[in-house]
Amino acid sequence: MRLTLATLALIGLATASCALTPQVFPQLTLTGGEPTAVPDTDITLTVTEVADQRCPAGVDCVWAGMIRVELTVSTPTARQEIVLCNQCDDARDLADAAGLTFGLIGLARSTEELAKLGREPRLDDYQVTVNYNPPG
Repeated sequence: MRLTLATLALIGLATASCALTPQVFPQLTLTGGEPTAVPDTDITLTVTEVADQRCPAGVDCVWAGMIRVELTVSTPTARQEIVLCNQCDDARDLADAAGLTFGLIGLARSTEELAKLGREPRLDDYQVTVNYNPPG
């Protein structure tokens, strides 16, 4: 049974829809609520909300769970809200804003680390890794 689940997981990774890959495009790690500048641009990203429905700590799950992240993309003249999500009906793992495409790569702290806090996670407990197509 474990071999079958591992095989299905590999097939799922091989067919993922994310067009931006970490090997090709630069990455940023954003801490919830803290503005982060996108290098060589006038764009700032801020994580404004995280919906974390990953497998709970200490539980064996077949499904990894949903990660939904809301970001504010700001330039000197505009502000736009985008949503990145790994398994949502209303969002994808890619979104366009301010002339760039942003992709969801991952979410940290693990559910095990969050459980050790002894409280509900706050926005600033999360670090969201995104990548983007560089300008030019």
